[in-house]
Amino acid sequence: DEELLTVLAQDSSRSFRELASILPISDTAIRKRIRKLTDQGIIKRYTIEIDQRKLGYELTSFIGFDTDASSYTAIIKQVQDWPEVRSIFQTSIDHDFMLECWFKNNDELTAFIKRLESLTGVTQVCPATVIQRLK
Repeated sequence: DEELLTVLAQDSSRSFRELASILPISDTAIRKRIRKLTDQGIIKRYTIEIDQRKLGYELTSFIGFDTDASSYTAIIKQVQDWPEVRSIFQTSIDHDFMLECWFKNNDELTAFIKRLESLTGVTQVCPATVIQRLK
């Protein structure tokens, strides 16, 4: 199952036949294992990897931020609908939350940071821009 998951993580669009040619089991066995992994909640969904630069988003930024305890639920409800936000993570170190965001340019990033900082309860904002994705 781990080998199957590794191959699917690399390209989930592969057919059962293609997966069977990579792994030493039949396409019927692949189909059954994928169904079992899905039923068990191990495979939660299938998704795509987007080249955001081809859509005009030149910057990817991870933005750590902290909130006061009474505000974090309201803040997350607000930012989850902001179109720049691709993912939200609650973290255990450095910051309460980490946002993965896409921006077309530095001006958009700057405006986003100002908007985030202006939310009641946000106590600190620390952006980091991705230079290059390595994996």
